Amino acid sequence: MINFVFIQQIMNMSCKIRKAQESDAHSVPEIMLQAMEDIIFQFIQNEDRTEAILFLTQFFGQKGNLYSYENTFVAIDAHENIVGSLTGYDADEFVKLREPILAYIKERYGNPMVPEVETVGNEFYIDSIAVAAIARGKGVGTELLQFAIAQAQQQDFKQVGLLVDLENPGAQKLYERIGFKLGKKTALVGGVYNHMYIQLP
Repeated sequence: MINFVFIQQIMNMSCKIRKAQESDAHSVPEIMLQAMEDIIFQFIQNEDRTEAILFLTQFFGQKGNLYSYENTFVAIDAHENIVGSLTGYDADEFVKLREPILAYIKERYGNPMVPEVETVGNEFYIDSIAVAAIARGKGVGTELLQFAIAQAQQQDFKQVGLLVDLENPGAQKLYERIGFKLGKKTALVGGVYNHMYIQLP
């Protein structure tokens, strides 16, 4: 059951948030890339943004993987533009959802890497959250987070978790304002992150 605070927050949102659709592939992958650029560049073994967006577009349009539209929420502004995205899923499904991605980068790019497991499991895991440049500073990221937390609570998750780059203190402060607490440090693809979590009633 969603508590009253979350209901009020959702009712007061400045943008509309909905489940992503396959047809959103025209704009969501480019927004997603902002949150995971370094990791995707390592997957495709170059820093070609066009190639990286094509990579994400392919997986966004498919079911059964980490970056699928199935696992994504989008924020829509008053002009019906997609201005933000949040991708999250049951952390216990992480290894299964990652398999098609690892298989593809090995076949397509000759990249046999198997990155560290980035979630502790037993939580709704927010893989990525990003806001388009035109909408930054308007609370879109906060609204996406609050919406995802409410959805996780509806689905009886007891915890929501995410990783934040140690070199991004601004994001950490945002998560802390919403109620996330610091967990343990986590290594991922050459970087170091803080696992943060919020417990749900």
